[in-house]
Amino acid sequence: MKISVIIPAYNCAEYICQTLDCIRLQTFPARDIEVIVYLDGCTDATADAVAMYARDWPKMNLRAIRAAANQGPSIARNTAVAAARGEYIHFMDADDVINTDFYQKLYDAAHRTDADVAVAGFIHERWPGDGIVFDREMVLSLPQDKIDATQVDMHGYCWRYLIRRDFWNHNHFAFPTDMKYCEDILIMTKMVYYANRIVLVPGAEYVYKYRQNSMLTTKSTRKLQANFYHRARCDVYIFMCTFDLRMTCKKYKFTAYRLFGLLPVLTARYSTDNNSCWLCLFGLIPFMRLRQKVKAKRPPLK
Repeated sequence: MKISVIIPAYNCAEYICQTLDCIRLQTFPARDIEVIVYLDGCTDATADAVAMYARDWPKMNLRAIRAAANQGPSIARNTAVAAARGEYIHFMDADDVINTDFYQKLYDAAHRTDADVAVAGFIHERWPGDGIVFDREMVLSLPQDKIDATQVDMHGYCWRYLIRRDFWNHNHFAFPTDMKYCEDILIMTKMVYYANRIVLVPGAEYVYKYRQNSMLTTKSTRKLQANFYHRARCDVYIFMCTFDLRMTCKKYKFTAYRLFGLLPVLTARYSTDNNSCWLCLFGLIPFMRLRQKVKAKRPPLK
């Protein structure tokens, strides 16, 4: 088996068959791909859709792992990796799509260059400007060059990568089980850093779909998403500082607090109220406290 495709699935009956079609219709030989769908405590018809798909296409190496309760994508992926048999692994979301020669291009490039990781381009359906598409193949081995080319500290999506399974297991990589959102940013940053080399692969493109009713777009989870996002970005910042690496993006927290503090400062500047100076102080406090907090976490450079 050459490639194991790992798909955490939670209440995605409407989309899962389209995703499986994208894999089944690949130009890469079907006998060399196994698909592991982790049914993460689904309460809709996702399990039935996967079972029916397996019956309709018996030549497809499709397996399902069932969980009694929803545990989140980290546990789903970690469990599926332990059951995988492929030379390489690829993490895919249950509602996204890939082009038909996605695996052929990634596998050929990784195998030809002996790279631990092959990197695909991606198109973000909601924010097209955030996508990255490669126009030429490139092999990189220096840590900062790998970070700069992938922008993994900002776009740490795990579905961008075809990963050598022995490399993953040898380094004991695992997704953090206490995070349900942004769980892949730090582990992907570490993976890119420790890879012997990565290869950027033009023509292999992943489309990250925007679904109105998905887990990441519901109002009830936005605050939780924001908390996990800030935590993940701080963890990545600490990791980058530890190895004296330059980040490829601005620190979101710093920008957010600067903007928050700007309004009271402007109010104090143009107000005739004698007490307006307190507004200025109020605007500066959150930014100062945040800087102190981040600096306190930052380890000394080696």
